[in-house]
Amino acid sequence: MDYKENISIDLHVHSTASDGTLTPSEIITMAQELGLGAIAITDHDTLAGSKEALGLTMPATIELVTGVEISAMPIAPFDFVGSYHILGYFIHIDDPALNQTLDNLQQIRRVRNHKILQRLNSMGIMITMEDIQKEVGSGEIGRPHIATALFEKNFVHSINEAFDQYLGEGKPAYVDKQRLSCRKALQIISGAGGVPVLAHPGLLNIEQESDLEALIVSLKEKGLKGVEVYYPEHSELQVQQLLRIVSSHDLLVTGGTDFHGDLRPELKMGIGYGALHVPYRLFESLRLHAHAPDNLSKLEKRLGYTFQDSRILSEAVRHSSFVNEQANPDMRDNERFEFLGDAVLSLVVGHILMERYPDLKEGDLTRLRSNMVNESQLAAIAHSLSIGSHILFGKGEFLTGGHRKNSILADTMEAIIAAIYLDGGYQAAYTLIEGHFSALFDAVGTGVHFLDYKSALQEVVQLQHEPPPEYRIIEENGPDHDKTFSVQTVVCNIQAVGKGKSKKTAEQDAARKALLALKS
Repeated sequence: MDYKENISIDLHVHSTASDGTLTPSEIITMAQELGLGAIAITDHDTLAGSKEALGLTMPATIELVTGVEISAMPIAPFDFVGSYHILGYFIHIDDPALNQTLDNLQQIRRVRNHKILQRLNSMGIMITMEDIQKEVGSGEIGRPHIATALFEKNFVHSINEAFDQYLGEGKPAYVDKQRLSCRKALQIISGAGGVPVLAHPGLLNIEQESDLEALIVSLKEKGLKGVEVYYPEHSELQVQQLLRIVSSHDLLVTGGTDFHGDLRPELKMGIGYGALHVPYRLFESLRLHAHAPDNLSKLEKRLGYTFQDSRILSEAVRHSSFVNEQANPDMRDNERFEFLGDAVLSLVVGHILMERYPDLKEGDLTRLRSNMVNESQLAAIAHSLSIGSHILFGKGEFLTGGHRKNSILADTMEAIIAAIYLDGGYQAAYTLIEGHFSALFDAVGTGVHFLDYKSALQEVVQLQHEPPPEYRIIEENGPDHDKTFSVQTVVCNIQAVGKGKSKKTAEQDAARKALLALKS
């Protein structure tokens, strides 16, 4: 038996970013003390907890899974069972669509909170948002925080009483919550590179196993990938029913405690009420699925190219840090692809520039190509394609935000260009580069200097009669032979930070971001 089989994990934990009482740092410390092998921070409608955790130094014994929990509307004919909760795992935390959706949900939550307070105040229960904020700190307010404020101000004898008397569904201060449709929740998680899982289905008001199976099958058709089988309030009978269902329909099995800290002190992280054990192998299965080749179909769709041999694309997104942690001597990273991709990109860009601008001299063409084929430009295109969510990292690089580093994104973009060249030939690579670099090629028509972001920014600032931009190095990371620079510029009350392998590249990246901010 694998020794890890005895190690527990907890893939359902809430922090102070939503309605938990422990910070991400405190959660990680507790998980280490409990000997857990993996945890997922799955706050309600926010990635703030996961983002904060990614910035922390993780113990070597614990794997961190980025996550979120989204409430969704029930679907017919099961619209009588209560709301569904969809967990998202291995989320790409910078995904624009997901972040915008979560921002909207949080705004809806704030409006709902004010309505709840108005109802309480109308009943003579005078508590304010300031009273509740004292309990929350910087996190998002939810009903548990309002319940805590009611308890602290002696309006009720317990948090449970607050829900039973005022805040529970059908009670005087209850306000219904606006939710996403199930399809939208599943799609938004999948679109961010995540794995959508149905949380605690045993809490739904469904008595017959056949009905529960029909619901899960319906959700699978909409994009569901797994079910939270192991949960503190699931009976042994429910666990066995769910195992049969997920096995029959090729779904993932996950589990977690729904840990909230002091709000439910009897519920412990990792063990629930004392007997829960979620085996480590479930984390490994979840991780393998999140990084499975079939998940690369989303990347193929964004690239506009379908690989004849998907193994080539798999190698192109395999970072050296991942390969170094594997026990497979035959597995290769993407560095050879980077080498080839750099040459292919340079050739294709040169080819297109000569076709589009036959009157330009060699020196101008060379300057244009150097402005287009650089780390900042490649990273920006990689960002737009959400390539970071598909890169396979080792633990250390993943936890230090490798998917956000310009140098890694640029290198991976080159590797993908090489992969397309190897799979489909020169014309396939030409088509990809012409399509995704089109804005840069079009910009050339306005003049050779347009692609110099620093010069462009200075011209914009001068037109607004503002002081010229200044650039300041705020951070240097890495050894001397492989440094990454962070440079800050402040113009027109806008602060932008750029990153690059050289000071010049970092300054150009900062100028590019400042220009984007000025235009928005």
